[in-house]
Amino acid sequence: MNNSTIQIEKDILWLQDNCNMTNRQCDEVIGACEDLGGISAEYFCEEFVFVCEDENGNEDVDALNRVHDDDYLSLDWFNTIFHEYIE
Repeated sequence: MNNSTIQIEKDILWLQDNCNMTNRQCDEVIGACEDLGGISAEYFCEEFVFVCEDENGNEDVDALNRVHDDDYLSLDWFNTIFHEYIE
């Protein structure tokens, strides 16, 4: 087996064991990981996937707007700040 086949097998096992994903869900995550350059599913999930919870531990979808910031690492902001230091 080649390295990519071994990685996909590891990814599927990790997704099923740790995230309780179905085969279809595993396919979607692995496809996204391939689109991002072949990163591992574990890395993808640990770094970029999260669930917001309220104080009782229940999923809080409304909290996503408080956590997600469209301007985080905004290129417009970066270019404005960087441009000031060059001049």
